[in-house]
Amino acid sequence: MKEQDAIDRILESENLTDALQDRDANWLLEWGTARVPELLNRSPDEQEAGKKVNALMAVMRKVNQIAGERGEKDSSQLARDISQLAKYYQRAFGQSRPVRSRQAAQIAGQIAAQPAQQAMQTLLDWLRPAEEQAAMGRDENNPGTGI
Repeated sequence: MKEQDAIDRILESENLTDALQDRDANWLLEWGTARVPELLNRSPDEQEAGKKVNALMAVMRKVNQIAGERGEKDSSQLARDISQLAKYYQRAFGQSRPVRSRQAAQIAGQIAAQPAQQAMQTLLDWLRPAEEQAAMGRDENNPGTGI
């Protein structure tokens, strides 16, 4: 799969950002498209590349849903969504922070009151394995930094 084809697929999928305001939606799209080269480089063939892009889109769709509904759901519902997001993240990136119910509930409580972009950043930073977080810096305003 060509990088531009994967990016176009992401940018043409409205349901990846339909719960977000434009600025927040653009942030999530930038985050997702910045992940494409890495996923394609780790894919041995076209079929695997397509699966990884689909998995990335599932992550984005779930982040969109969680960020869009974070004020409407109680913490136990959000915690379940976060646990599901971790599974999608694992499929896309091959690794994720292990998610325990208590940790998911803590993150749910944290993101409930955050603005959408901050909630998305919190979720995605938290899912990244601890070793990777330590090895990589991130810029809050640039979703292309870090994973």
